[in-house]
Amino acid sequence: MKLIILPQRSDNTAQYRAAGPVLTVTIGEHTDTFDFTDAPDGEFDGFASDVLPVCPILRAEKSGGEVTVWALGWYGPRPEREMQHTPVMDDAGEVIDYRPETEADFEARLADWEALTQEREIKI
Repeated sequence: MKLIILPQRSDNTAQYRAAGPVLTVTIGEHTDTFDFTDAPDGEFDGFASDVLPVCPILRAEKSGGEVTVWALGWYGPRPEREMQHTPVMDDAGEVIDYRPETEADFEARLADWEALTQEREIKI
């Protein structure tokens, strides 16, 4: 199954898993499945879920047994370096100070976040 993730800023998070033509979506404690096994070739939209708080599936297409799904890929707020601190501990394991995150670590976190803000295609 091919999943095309369309980025959207939200505090929600969704996990997508596929087993053949069956897509499983988990949002928080809620899980729903979308089964394309018996679906004919064509395009589908108007997805809804009675289980999920919001349905992130926007549309799907099945062609020759291959399923492509367009879904929302939620991402959180842009990371900020000044709010991230690493604890410094003494030999007894007590926190004695905090030091700012290194520039390299912050840049890596920022790059990861920026990747989430781009449309992307993944095989699941």
